Amino acid sequence: MDLLKIAHTLTHILLIIVIILFIFTGFGITNYQIIEAVTLGALPKLTSYQIHLNLIIPFLILLGTHFGFIIRKKYQKKP
Repeated sequence: MDLLKIAHTLTHILLIIVIILFIFTGFGITNYQIIEAVTLGALPKLTSYQIHLNLIIPFLILLGTHFGFIIRKKYQKKP
């Protein structure tokens, strides 16, 4: 497996994880009573908010990388 394929797969996996965390922490901000009960108090509203804010930059970087792979694949010449 070449390095580009590994980077492509890793980008997709990390992007999915970040999106799930982004949705979960966003839900933890708006409906914090439910998330606190589900996580047994490990993820209060303030922590959800801080994680949510800190996920914006990794999300944008991974999304840009994902689009870069798509654009590269679209314009790559086939042998």
